[in-house]
Amino acid sequence: MALAMPCAVVSRAAAPDTSVTTVVLVRHAEKDTNFVGSDQPLNASGMLRARELARALGDVKFSAIYVTPWVRSRKTAEPIAQRQGDSLMIVVDAIEGTIAGIRRHSGQNVLVVGHSNTVPQILAALTGQKELAKLEVGYDDLFVLTLPRDLPPRLLHLHYGAPSEFVR
Repeated sequence: MALAMPCAVVSRAAAPDTSVTTVVLVRHAEKDTNFVGSDQPLNASGMLRARELARALGDVKFSAIYVTPWVRSRKTAEPIAQRQGDSLMIVVDAIEGTIAGIRRHSGQNVLVVGHSNTVPQILAALTGQKELAKLEVGYDDLFVLTLPRDLPPRLLHLHYGAPSEFVR
């Protein structure tokens, strides 16, 4: 089911600019909870989901793919990065770095592979809707955020791959 959620931001008095930045945000795919250590890799379901993400977004041309230093984030983005060019993958270790990176790609498409706690914070920061920071994000959640230069952001909440339950 897709939900469109309107977002409000302050508009400028100048004539509207039609350039739109599109940000696709997902949580990393399923991690191997049996792995000993903090940098858990993807499990078999996670590897399938990563390939499904690449299939679902295969026709979208991204100018950048932002991931975190954690292997589960990088491996989720890897199949789509391999299709479009490994050089697109940019590792950032802070939410602020991701947001700054997105702003450098004005008018382009950007993919962000984050975590259950970072995806909601990024959505809240980019839309100005603080309540989004409290979202629970499952492995199958996919957010498409359009950021028109002179209009309010628009958020579409979709799902991809096999249904998942929210798991931290």
